[in-house]
Amino acid sequence: MLKLPSLRHRRNDTSEPVPVVLRHVVITVDTTGALTVTVDQQPHLPPAGEVWGRSDFAAILDDLTEQRRIPVRVDVYESDGSHFTDIIHAHRPRRNPEPEPDTPAPADEQAAAESPALPTDDSCRLVGFLPGETVLLAQIVEEVAADENGTITPPDTALGPVVVGRTSGTLIVQETR
Repeated sequence: MLKLPSLRHRRNDTSEPVPVVLRHVVITVDTTGALTVTVDQQPHLPPAGEVWGRSDFAAILDDLTEQRRIPVRVDVYESDGSHFTDIIHAHRPRRNPEPEPDTPAPADEQAAAESPALPTDDSCRLVGFLPGETVLLAQIVEEVAADENGTITPPDTALGPVVVGRTSGTLIVQETR
């Protein structure tokens, strides 16, 4: 029988370890509910003349994570002595993010509701959505009926897609059977 050489990972003692860099945010809550924030042991101050309170917690974290694009470690110290630690993870960027319209004009909503979302001449294209609207796509796994207890058993097969317009409410369910 052929003997293979043992594979061992050898660490070169002359190499320096690479530290993991994660921004460290410490938020201290005083008895009045005011927040004191430090980032990597440096003060992070509110805008001039303002005091941060509990309601600012999410906005502070959004700012420090650059709208959830970078991860941070957060330690929160409450005035009663309790403490919690969490890691705020970065979100994966969307492939092609499209800005959603602020509020569609009522005429656009009415037009979208009146126009059926049917395939066009090109069977791969669907109509009935608002310009620039975010459209959700989901794959139907299978259509099943719930039993007398209101439960189902997940299936193994796949059916057509479900397409939902977030603003217009346009809903398309295509069967592929």
